[in-house]
Amino acid sequence: MADVSELIDRGIKAYVAGRVGEALRSFQQALERDPGNPKARSYLSLLGGGMPGGATAEPVPLPPPAAAPGHSPWDALPAAAEIIELELDPEGGLDLDAVAEKSDIRPLVPAKSAPGESPGGRDVEVWMQAARELFALGDFTGSLELIEKILQVDPDHREAREYLRQNEATLIAMYESKLGPLGGVPRLAIKPEEIMWLNLDHRAGFLLAQIDGFVDYEALFALSGLPRLDTARILANLIADGVITA
Repeated sequence: MADVSELIDRGIKAYVAGRVGEALRSFQQALERDPGNPKARSYLSLLGGGMPGGATAEPVPLPPPAAAPGHSPWDALPAAAEIIELELDPEGGLDLDAVAEKSDIRPLVPAKSAPGESPGGRDVEVWMQAARELFALGDFTGSLELIEKILQVDPDHREAREYLRQNEATLIAMYESKLGPLGGVPRLAIKPEEIMWLNLDHRAGFLLAQIDGFVDYEALFALSGLPRLDTARILANLIADGVITA
């Protein structure tokens, strides 16, 4: 059974390929498993705006009706347009190439990339298109996550690197705006003995240990040893959760 991230990735690919109904189903299934998932909500918002170029989303088809008593559910399936005539190859075996040409059968394992084609090239285009759409919607976190996936496959992707810079700069500015003046000194908003009950990862725990009523935000950025975006996000989340005061 596909997990939430797989359903979201499947929905992105379907959307960019123009299969809006399939994309809707994937994102709806993701929300059923994780109702608060921000990425699935953003993608559904994107689909609600219609396809690029003014095309409209196709309706999500209903499941086939249950079979009547005494009838097989296979009776509702459309009859095949034609019967495929099997052919034998010169050595007496089944000619699979001939069957493939006459049917809609496709291999379960995708073919290898053609010479000169980078691995994951098709996925990169799908992710890049989705990253552009999310950036335009203001979902900079979702766009950044897709850009990071692209750069894992193609580290020299020029457009992805530009979107990386824009997403990071925008998110840093958003998080730092929640901190107030960077020369300000944050303070604990809870009792020290309550910290142990917080569900903090080691990075947030380290930053929280540096907050002593004297160290300002700029010093925390220098002490953290983390990228500025990660430090700003952690501090903004600590403020939002009422753990520290700006």
